[in-house]
Amino acid sequence: MTLDAIDRAFIARWESRGPAAPPSRPPAAEPAAAPARQPARPEADPERRSESRPPPCDDVGDPALVARLLVAGGREWSTLADEVEAARLAGHRAIGIAGGERSEGRSTLVACLARTLRERNRDVVVLAGGMAAAGARGVPADGGRLHDTRIVLVDAGIWFPPGPIRRQRLMLESLGCDAAILVRRADRAWAPAWAAALAAVGVTVLGEVVTFARPPWEDAA
Repeated sequence: MTLDAIDRAFIARWESRGPAAPPSRPPAAEPAAAPARQPARPEADPERRSESRPPPCDDVGDPALVARLLVAGGREWSTLADEVEAARLAGHRAIGIAGGERSEGRSTLVACLARTLRERNRDVVVLAGGMAAAGARGVPADGGRLHDTRIVLVDAGIWFPPGPIRRQRLMLESLGCDAAILVRRADRAWAPAWAAALAAVGVTVLGEVVTFARPPWEDAA
C-alpha cells in the first residue's frame, strides 16, 4: 500500500464520521398543577464534560508499515521522540506534523512517533488537523489541562501549499499548535521560509523530517 493510498483512506474514514447526534430526551409529563419554579441547575465544569471532546484519531498509518519502519529506523525514532519530550518539558504541548504537499508520509510519521512515545509510558493524544484549536489560550480541543504531562500530536496536513506563504492562512491552519515538526520528501528542496513564517506567527519549529530518503546502503553501492 502506498502512502498516498493511506492518506486517502484516512481522509475517507475521517469524513465518514458525522457529528454526534444529541442525546434524546423523554417528553416531560404534563403537570397536574403548576409546580413551584425550580432553581436553575448550575452549569457543569466544561473541562469535565467528556462529551465535548472530539474523538482522538489514533487510526492513522498502516500498522504493518508502521511496525517495519519502527524496526528499520529505531535510532531515528528514538532521537525524534527525545526532541518531542524535551519540547514538552519546555512547555510545548500541541505539536503539529505539517508539510507542503500530499503523500509526504505525515500520517505514518505521527503513528510511529506516537507508538515510540507510548512505549516510553508517555500519555499521547493524536488529533486530526483542525482539531487542535479550542478558542482562547490555545488549549487543545481534546479538553486536557495545560499543566498535565499529556503530549498532543496533530496530523496537521498541508500548511504550505504551492505559491507564496499567506500569513493569515498559516495562522488559521496552525491554530492550537504551539510547536511543529516539518515534513518534506527527500526529492524536494529545503524551504527555510517555512520555519521563518511559523516563527512569525508564534509557532516553534522543533525540526524537519525528510521522508522517502534512500537507505544508506543504497548510497554506498
